[in-house]
Amino acid sequence: MTEIDNGGAEAIKGFNFQKANLILIAVRNYKKPQFKIYIEAEDDIVVSYTGYEAYIQVKKQRHSLSTIIKSGKSKSGAVTPSILEKNLSSGTEDNTHKIIVTDISQKDKNKFVLVKPGSIHSEIFKLTDQAKTDLLKNLPSHLNHHLGNFYIYISHIHQELSESVRYLIGYLNEIGISVDDKRGRNIISELSLIIDQKGEVKVTECVDKEIKVLNQELFSSLFRSNDSISQFNQILDSLPYNSIKKSRIKKAHLFVDLSFRELKMKMKLYSMDKITEWDELNDKEIINQMVTNFKQDTINEETLIAIAIECLSEVDL
Repeated sequence: MTEIDNGGAEAIKGFNFQKANLILIAVRNYKKPQFKIYIEAEDDIVVSYTGYEAYIQVKKQRHSLSTIIKSGKSKSGAVTPSILEKNLSSGTEDNTHKIIVTDISQKDKNKFVLVKPGSIHSEIFKLTDQAKTDLLKNLPSHLNHHLGNFYIYISHIHQELSESVRYLIGYLNEIGISVDDKRGRNIISELSLIIDQKGEVKVTECVDKEIKVLNQELFSSLFRSNDSISQFNQILDSLPYNSIKKSRIKKAHLFVDLSFRELKMKMKLYSMDKITEWDELNDKEIINQMVTNFKQDTINEETLIAIAIECLSEVDL
């Protein structure tokens, strides 16, 4: 009986609104200088790049000004900070503070002004001067100045799992990260697992915060451009393998960046070192050398060929 790969399906079961919005922010912004995104650090999401830092609360509900300013109660009966107070308490008045929601209550729509574009979102809403004045009455005085850089973002992410995943896959393709449904789901699943692992880490000091970071290097390794995939397919099409073997190589290629990043880096360095020796070799001969050099009992030939082709598509031979 053929073994079915359920990795992506199983991993994506835990996918939720917060992770979907984190991935969307990353896709939109990961190329910015020194881009980093943290999960469950000072706030639900913390985003930073050169000259910018944002503290973000993510709420899977429609909200109004009255709900974000309303204090809560703990199980012991103690008063807990409101959503807004908690959000504004992180960072400084120079940082951006933001709450992501599914919608703004209709009665409060006139209390916000649309801003296009935002720094990390395509559009955001800032408070009118009157709304700021009203909110200041309910905030601790030391947070007053933080309200100047406060925004709300109405997420385009659907609350239904299937729709949110479909939206993210569509957005990946829209910005030139070419993925079919299967590859898109595997990338999202991999990120979902990484986010879960980072989110579960508890830190007690600021220096430990870096344990929870997802950085530019990680996203760049997962989000490949159309040119890279097109080059991979051109090389594979030129090789004298039959259709069955090519199909297996394409399937293995889906998992190269997800499971074999370290091996790919070693093979890429090897190929760069051998460039001058390969002037007279064709692609098939080069790939055979790479596969032979990195042959392992635990990795099948199709996967090694896929990694070798990937390296060829990225190295200037």
